[in-house]
Amino acid sequence: MGRSLTHWVYGMMREPGGDMLMIDGNAYKRPAAAGLCCKRAGGFKIKISILYLLIFVLLITGCAENTSKEAEEPVSGSILEGQIRSDLRSAAQELEFIRQKAESVYKNEKGYWEARFVHDITMIYIPEGTFIMGNDRLHEKVSGSPAAPQHPVTLTAYWIAKTPVTKGQFRIFVEEENYTTSVETPGHEGPWVYDFAEKGFVTIPGFHWDNAFSQVTAKFPHVKIDDSHPVTCVSWYDAADFCKWLSRKTGANFVLPTEAQWEYAARGNDERIYPWGNEDPDGTRANYADEAFNAVFPGTEQAKVHFGINDGYAATSPVGSFPLGASPCGALDMAGNVTEWVFDWYGDYQKKHYENPIGPKEGKDRVMKAGFWAGSAGREGKDPDELIIGHNIRADARQYDDPDSADDHLGFRIAIDYVSRTCVSDNAAKRNK
Repeated sequence: MGRSLTHWVYGMMREPGGDMLMIDGNAYKRPAAAGLCCKRAGGFKIKISILYLLIFVLLITGCAENTSKEAEEPVSGSILEGQIRSDLRSAAQELEFIRQKAESVYKNEKGYWEARFVHDITMIYIPEGTFIMGNDRLHEKVSGSPAAPQHPVTLTAYWIAKTPVTKGQFRIFVEEENYTTSVETPGHEGPWVYDFAEKGFVTIPGFHWDNAFSQVTAKFPHVKIDDSHPVTCVSWYDAADFCKWLSRKTGANFVLPTEAQWEYAARGNDERIYPWGNEDPDGTRANYADEAFNAVFPGTEQAKVHFGINDGYAATSPVGSFPLGASPCGALDMAGNVTEWVFDWYGDYQKKHYENPIGPKEGKDRVMKAGFWAGSAGREGKDPDELIIGHNIRADARQYDDPDSADDHLGFRIAIDYVSRTCVSDNAAKRNK
């Protein structure tokens, strides 16, 4: 996906350039080169005494020590904690407020409040809670995009979308705003889409959110992609702009969920592997790389196919097609179908208690969650390795990519929250538009 360290193309990792140095698979800042300049002043030759030379050597040594320390610092920044905004309400007050914005409010089959907004956008209310985020085993053993180390996180109440945003919902946004997505702008390299000749994902200009699978459906007419499927080939910026449009339209504060908000909605507070629990996926709970996928995309080098399982979909599926895969709060498609952008810049969590983490202040890549239709089941101890590079449907998996990148397996879901994010840079000026 895009220019990410986690991208699948040929299973290779990108080696940072410029001021970055790759050492043992980790990226570090390069030490600055030290230079020595001698000059003449007023026509008199400058004589460097032994004392001056000793001082100079000491200075250089100090600089070398400083640059060495700087080189030890990882690229990712420290995780920030968001401040609670003044408009955070009690649960009762929040429900009353949302009733004024939504078309209906009711309890779902899991006992959580849901609110249906315009264009059939349904949100689930997640009360304040604490959970264990990450996974120590996967943090140590997975290459590329390991899970975060286990650490407690406390979140204030928020809302999470029941499903990813669909093509139909995104179409309304595009038409009302006369919107042009990142990959449709001149000079963009195009989204990552499946190429049958390469048996993998490559960037191809001309593909976008409304024709992402045209080459697939032309070759395999039984593969159907319609407006009930999740939107794909959208950048992080496109997803953020959708949230701004919906906020203006409804008066509610729609945003992308933070990584912690996403994972809590997917896992609950019992450290489960998948949204439904710890049982392996079986074709009834999620859309991922199984025999239905392999029938259309055989030999895909990056896919770790789960043979003996058929979920019925080769590529994306209509959102909500797997009710048995619901998370503890009733959210759907939080495993498989499409990977989802979240708010955070990529950063490394520490083993400490965070409250409302919002990611680093700035960065190069944004975090993605959920796995997708070509992702593995994420079972441990399998050959070939289903955990490598983080491309699996586990709730604790994490990936990251350039926010201007877009893929035919990458979409987003939305949230409503009351945590300030103004201290985090959105790097909007760097968008390729």
